[in-house]
Amino acid sequence: MEVREEVRLVAGPLAEEAGFELVDVEFAVQGRHRSIRILLDKPGGVTVGDCALFSRRLSDCLDMNQTVPWSYYLEVSSPGLDRPLRTLESFARFAGHRAAVTAVEPHDGRRNFEGEIRAPEGNRVGVRTDEGQEHWFEWGEIRSARLVVDPWARVRKRAAVTHGEDRDE
Repeated sequence: MEVREEVRLVAGPLAEEAGFELVDVEFAVQGRHRSIRILLDKPGGVTVGDCALFSRRLSDCLDMNQTVPWSYYLEVSSPGLDRPLRTLESFARFAGHRAAVTAVEPHDGRRNFEGEIRAPEGNRVGVRTDEGQEHWFEWGEIRSARLVVDPWARVRKRAAVTHGEDRDE
């Protein structure tokens, strides 16, 4: 079994028990250094104290179960503003938000799409681009996806509302 999945099997129940959402488990090897990165979230966000406490608990469990047979660096943090979208449930939760999606194979001649997340339909997820085109993908066709923070979204929304009010008068 892959290291990420083994760690996920240990971290998932620990996170759930503590009231966290396990967003992702990342595993990286750089030369002789191995690192495991855990991304957690909860309503209202996670604190540095939450991360430290979870890190100690997870490290103890990984060591006790000998899940990772070599030395490693463990990092526990929040997913940040550009959080990865790793499940259909996360697409449903963030429907209406902006995301960047990379497909495994090209769709309409390209692999990278950015736009508003459409609510999943069965095993498919969609993105509506700024041009108004919708692109739908089977879940297995997605290589990666993450939220995109648009610092100008509020300004554009206000301008659209104001502009719309001007036309109505």
